[in-house]
Amino acid sequence: MLGFFAKKEFKVAVPVTGQVLDITTVADEVFAQKMLGDGFAVEPTGCVVTAPCAGKIVHLADTYHALVIENKGVQIMLHIGLDTVNLAGKGFRPWVQVGQEVKSGDKLVEFDPAVITAAGKKLTTMVTVVNQEEAVSALKKDLTNSDAVLIITYK
Repeated sequence: MLGFFAKKEFKVAVPVTGQVLDITTVADEVFAQKMLGDGFAVEPTGCVVTAPCAGKIVHLADTYHALVIENKGVQIMLHIGLDTVNLAGKGFRPWVQVGQEVKSGDKLVEFDPAVITAAGKKLTTMVTVVNQEEAVSALKKDLTNSDAVLIITYK
């Protein structure tokens, strides 16, 4: 009975060390215009992407630059860098696979900033809610709280 009154929400933390940015400032209009969902971005100073929340890996790009974690039906996409799909996996090392359950803070992908920037790509990493309309009833942002940049209330 007590579970009935529990809040249906979870927190999404910063997945990589760096400066948190509003998604609308990203130098890619697909992300800046929220075509792939609302969220935030990080200009990384680190090179290890960790799980921003608990969940299950439901997608990992063959090029390892993007993945999706599902938690309570909400799908969170992490996209490392801009136009990094063109690197065909060079400079990326995955630590997870599709179907794997992860906890917040688990290592997901390691990337080599030197390889990515030498190819003329930006390191900006986006975190977006890809199925917001279907699964989210409220999305709160706090770009100053690295432990809870997003608070997602799910349906």
